[in-house]
Amino acid sequence: MHSATGGRLFRISYSGTIWRDVIVGEQSPALVLTHAIDTGETLTIFDEGGHGYDTMFVDIFDPGVLDSRTARHPLVIDAEDCFEIELELFDNVDWDEEEQSLLDQQGELRLQSGELIDSARLRADGFDAIGITVISRDGTRHEIVSEELG
Repeated sequence: MHSATGGRLFRISYSGTIWRDVIVGEQSPALVLTHAIDTGETLTIFDEGGHGYDTMFVDIFDPGVLDSRTARHPLVIDAEDCFEIELELFDNVDWDEEEQSLLDQQGELRLQSGELIDSARLRADGFDAIGITVISRDGTRHEIVSEELG
């Protein structure tokens, strides 16, 4: 992963807790943000309350709970707080076929939450699984997210 200007170092913040070395939701779905060191830009790299097939079309979350989450915990591993990030998404869905089955009576794609989305967002966010690995400056790799979502 890299920033808009090509930078490869990020700080990470999250909501949830660390369980067996990975970030998981606690009383609400996990949220993981990156903060680019070179530009200061912040990106959501994983939102357990918004990403993944099941979250989009099966699970129902209280909107108030989702809106109240803040990624206030900084990720620190072995006194390191800046990392390179590898993001792996797994998608085993035939979207050409599946998209047709998800259309409502008006021919629109609507999430469980009622939000209307387009085909591009369906294909971008409807993945089956995600893995996020951070790499310390010394090259040590740590898996911080590993979730099956579909």
